[in-house]
Amino acid sequence: MNLNITALALYLSMRGTGTLVTPFEAVQERAAAVKEYGFDGLRATALKRAVFSCSIDPDAHADRFEWAQAAAAFVEEPP
Repeated sequence: MNLNITALALYLSMRGTGTLVTPFEAVQERAAAVKEYGFDGLRATALKRAVFSCSIDPDAHADRFEWAQAAAAFVEEPP
């Protein structure tokens, strides 16, 4: 998974795929995720969730991946 920290946080968030996310909300999600998991824990947790989601519903996983990446692009440069 080649997502930045904000995109990983959005990927793991409880927000519905495709919902509008303001840059302020994206930063809040990132801060909460980093506080809960730490940087390395966030990456590991997102990877586990991605593998699980991809095996259950590949189309929904791809949509969520793209949504998280697009929403995070307003806050951070792509990796």
